[in-house]
Amino acid sequence: MIQPLKNILLVEDEALIAMHEKLVLERLGYGVLLALTGAKAVAVFAADHSIDLVLMDIDLGKGIDGTETARILLQHRDVPIVFLSSHTEPEIVAKTEGITSYGYILKNSNVTVLQASIKMAFKLFDAKTRLLVANKKLEATLEALPDLFFEVGLDGSYHDVHCPDPDFLFRPAQELLGATISSRLPPEVAETIMASIRDAHVHDVSRGSRYCLDLPTGRKTFEISVSRIRNTSEEPHFILICRDVTEQVRIDEDLQESKRHAESLLNVSAEIIMATDQAGIITLLNDNGHRLFGYEPGELIGRTWAEVGLVGETRTEVVNFLDDLLQKGNETLVAHENLVRLKSGELRSILWHNTVLRDRNGMPVGILSSGEDISEYKELEERYRTIIEVSPDVIVVTNLQGRMVMCSPKALPMFGFDSVEDQLGRPVTDFMVPEDMPKAQGNLQRMAAGEILGVEEYRGLRKDGSTFDMEINGEFIRDGDGNPEEILFVIRDTTIRKRLVGKYKLLFDLSPLGIALLDHTTGNFLDVNAALLGMLGYGRDEVLALGYAGLTAPEFQQITRDRVGSMKTLGPFQPYTKEYIRKDGSRLPVSVSGVVFLDGEKRKVVWGLIEDITERVAAEKQVGALLQEKDLILKEVHHRIKNNLAVIRSLLLVQAQEAPDDVAAQAFKATESRVQSMTVLYEKLYESANFSEASLRDYMPALTREIVANFPQGSSVKVVSDIDDCTLDARRLQSLGILLNELVTNSMKYAFTERDSGTIFISAGLNDGRLVVSIGDDGIGLPEGVEPGASSGFGLTLVSVLAQQLQATLRLERGSGTRAVLEFTV
Repeated sequence: MIQPLKNILLVEDEALIAMHEKLVLERLGYGVLLALTGAKAVAVFAADHSIDLVLMDIDLGKGIDGTETARILLQHRDVPIVFLSSHTEPEIVAKTEGITSYGYILKNSNVTVLQASIKMAFKLFDAKTRLLVANKKLEATLEALPDLFFEVGLDGSYHDVHCPDPDFLFRPAQELLGATISSRLPPEVAETIMASIRDAHVHDVSRGSRYCLDLPTGRKTFEISVSRIRNTSEEPHFILICRDVTEQVRIDEDLQESKRHAESLLNVSAEIIMATDQAGIITLLNDNGHRLFGYEPGELIGRTWAEVGLVGETRTEVVNFLDDLLQKGNETLVAHENLVRLKSGELRSILWHNTVLRDRNGMPVGILSSGEDISEYKELEERYRTIIEVSPDVIVVTNLQGRMVMCSPKALPMFGFDSVEDQLGRPVTDFMVPEDMPKAQGNLQRMAAGEILGVEEYRGLRKDGSTFDMEINGEFIRDGDGNPEEILFVIRDTTIRKRLVGKYKLLFDLSPLGIALLDHTTGNFLDVNAALLGMLGYGRDEVLALGYAGLTAPEFQQITRDRVGSMKTLGPFQPYTKEYIRKDGSRLPVSVSGVVFLDGEKRKVVWGLIEDITERVAAEKQVGALLQEKDLILKEVHHRIKNNLAVIRSLLLVQAQEAPDDVAAQAFKATESRVQSMTVLYEKLYESANFSEASLRDYMPALTREIVANFPQGSSVKVVSDIDDCTLDARRLQSLGILLNELVTNSMKYAFTERDSGTIFISAGLNDGRLVVSIGDDGIGLPEGVEPGASSGFGLTLVSVLAQQLQATLRLERGSGTRAVLEFTV
């Protein structure tokens, strides 16, 4: 697809005319955007930046007309606008020219006229654009150049003046315009400039003439360049450029002086003096330089410095450095440091100061260097650098007036610097709050006068305006003769320390507990708080004079000395109780606890917390009395319960004796046996540490022996027990005890029939959180088919019910006797 030549916005309110004109323009190769109203044209123009030209009708119906629309469009951006209208009135045409002057086309003009008008509008717009760009470039050039620009005539008349610095003008600019050079400048200066103008009139250009002029700012030297303006006017005009070359002249003069000075230094200097040309060949090296490098005088002249004196990476770095120095033509002394290889192969550190050598035309021809062997200083410098880097404090070096010449990297976070270099040269007092500056300046004056000051406290000031506490200690750095040369300051941020001290002081003063600081070595109090003074009734000085020994009751003197003497290591110590004697003679029971630490003077200090335990001692006495009373009550209750259980057992035994038959008697005896198991359980609970649980090892064997002893053949039956030391709560112990009673009773009744002896086995132990209880005998065993829960006997039925209550599994094992195994979760 062929791209259109240009994009045109056609603004026409008559739709048919617009369609026709759009078709014509598109046939001519233009891209066309159509707008039927002024408002629509403004919107399309603002949205589409590809529009290159606008064809604008003047009458656009309702709304804004074509001229107003054109004004609005031109406020957005500059674009050629050609009016396309049927109006021929001069005032209408003039109105459009007041807005833009790219063309006015009558409607119904032929295509040739339309095409020519559009092309002319584009050419005019391009010419205007180029002219604006050229003017802007020219204006920027004039503003950027430091030279004086004048437009003058052949007779020396001033037509235009451009001067970036009015101090360079001999007369104000307004006095020059319309006047002549000869009437405004001194005769010798005017003649020099006029000669250059006449030369440019003949040769078009004249350069190189110079003149000197006394200005308010001093005597200046200017170099003249004159160029003829090519135009068709009869009177020739010229551009006169006057450049200030005062500094260049001074440099040329300084170069000659520098050369004379260098020659003098060469003859008397004890340092290395060396000159090399642009190729790096040694053209000059004094005798001291030859001797230091290990060569005979004159031996290195004509040799390449990089080959004889430089090694490894140093060679490339130094060569590049010197080449760069030559290219930049730096007039000042530039220092660098590098390793130099001696004739013997030894490497030495040399500090060089370099300057560029120039010929008579000011062109660089070589480097003049002065060198000093600093090998011995390098080791000292490395030690000094290590100290500065590892020091937790900020280290600052100032001159005697207090202006910084060096500071360590730790200053960056302390003061909020972005760069250490940016702070050099600033007074050290700039980094403290204004109210501390007079004090600091006074201290600087005192130090400058030779007074030695100790550590001083100030408020530091960070870059962001925040403040902090700091302490500064200063000392002189002295020269070889012992005279103060600079001042070294060590600055420490004490904000955290002061905050801790403040918190300590607040805690110390407001603590409801008594606090005492004790010198561990001497036994003297260092400080006591108000709470302790209130407890004792003494004043502070009285307590400090008495010491802890003078306050302690006689019977507690030895234990106090022993406890203080045992505080051999730093850290907290175990609390102990004692009694102090108050000022009124009364006794104060206290609990003493605390910590041992080293203070700032490296003293071993005891921080003691003294708590008044008067109420606690009274409470402990009251609790002791209540416990004694409780023991008496429990003994009485225990006695009565045992009596009650004994009465119940006696009633059951009496009833058994009075029973009408043997079956009833056995039932009463069985019940008495069950009450007996409860009696044994109660005794074991009473003997335990608490009354809610008891030990199986204490309970089961004792109960078993009680049951066996109730039978006539009990003395011939042996009880073998294997019980782990575990406890069980009272509720389940009661069920287990009755179950044990039933099984052991059953063994005593039926297991040893027609036998003189037998053995009862009981065991209990934990296995993965479950209690396994085994009760058995070595008797004749139960008949097959007899199982708990399936028996018509009350005893085994009771065993089954109790096992279910314990949520236990119950099984009978037959063999050499009978064994019941009970297992449940504890």
